[in-house]
Amino acid sequence: MHLGYLTHVAGPAPATAVYRDALDLAVAAEQRGFASFWVAQHHGSPAQGLLPSPLVLLAAAAGRTATIRLGTAVVAASLEDPRRVAEDAAVVDALATGRLELGIGAGSDPAASAAFGRDHALRHADCRDAVDRLREILGDPGLVPAAAGLRRRMWWASNSAGIDAAAARGMGLISGRPAESPDDPVVAGLARYWTHATAEPRVAASRIVRAGETAAQVADRWRADPALGWATELLVQTQPTRSDLLTQLATMDVVRAATTQLWGAARPLARA
Repeated sequence: MHLGYLTHVAGPAPATAVYRDALDLAVAAEQRGFASFWVAQHHGSPAQGLLPSPLVLLAAAAGRTATIRLGTAVVAASLEDPRRVAEDAAVVDALATGRLELGIGAGSDPAASAAFGRDHALRHADCRDAVDRLREILGDPGLVPAAAGLRRRMWWASNSAGIDAAAARGMGLISGRPAESPDDPVVAGLARYWTHATAEPRVAASRIVRAGETAAQVADRWRADPALGWATELLVQTQPTRSDLLTQLATMDVVRAATTQLWGAARPLARA
């Protein structure tokens, strides 16, 4: 089980300070033994996040870290030019010496779709088209020379529509929905992904930790979540989203304690 930290790059301070805090979080995550650090993309929604350009911030994070993997969770591919994403991602991956994890998704904000002149109802189809073009570009050294290996580090964020698409393309899957029971449709979807993945299955389960929770409370909730039995990566995010730097650092420490209670020193989970 690999442990990652996800931030929506939001907070009570001005954007410039929040960006600096995000870079400090990346350094702190590496120092605390997290395997990965992820940032979310938001367009014009300050309450949810202040970062429209995640790859720009990760380029800065690459210069302040040495070993931690740096991920996007996610770039809304349905709103982007695939060639532009591929070129930017390749540069970041080169600066990070092969540590970029490129997470994409269809996007969930109708206002963002409208701002980019896109039909929100077509976002899933648009995302599939963009992903296929992105993979094509990343697979051609003549187009993006610095992208060697990045295509194998792509992820698709979805709890439903993208599961089969991710499996068919050999991409990792980012899933944010906990499961209520072993019969939960979320579990069935993850099992289907594991069965049909055309490359080594990679599932990143994104889970919220509320500010002020204890390690025991977090461990109890994760212990009761059968979807985590299918995860290879656990991505943790602090709630509320606009928590300050100190609160997020405290959450990191709680998470480390909770995972130690559950799995010891990074013992992998057994699938249900």
